[in-house]
Amino acid sequence: MKLGESAAVFSAYAVWRATGSARAGAVVANALASADETNRTAAGVLLVRASTRALPLLRDNLKRGVAVALSLRLLGDIGASEAVRDIEPFVKSSDPAIARAAADALKALGSR
Repeated sequence: MKLGESAAVFSAYAVWRATGSARAGAVVANALASADETNRTAAGVLLVRASTRALPLLRDNLKRGVAVALSLRLLGDIGASEAVRDIEPFVKSSDPAIARAAADALKALGSR
């Protein structure tokens, strides 16, 4: 675990939740692509805790191609039906991990 990166993720989360800072939110969302599994997990847990407030961050990850499979799974975990339209295009991805993550997310949302 990289303590500096972990501290940055938790600090950014606190700032994002308190202020809505897009920059701080991006730090948390980008941590989903961290090389450190602990930081990826922490970022994922924090985003799911934020519930629908995290949707714009996860949608941005999908648009930018950042941690796509994990972002899709988190969209399913959040359980917001409005995320279905964001997830559906990835079901036919040529990347099997992304296609599976999209299918799992839709299943979690009860859409497929």
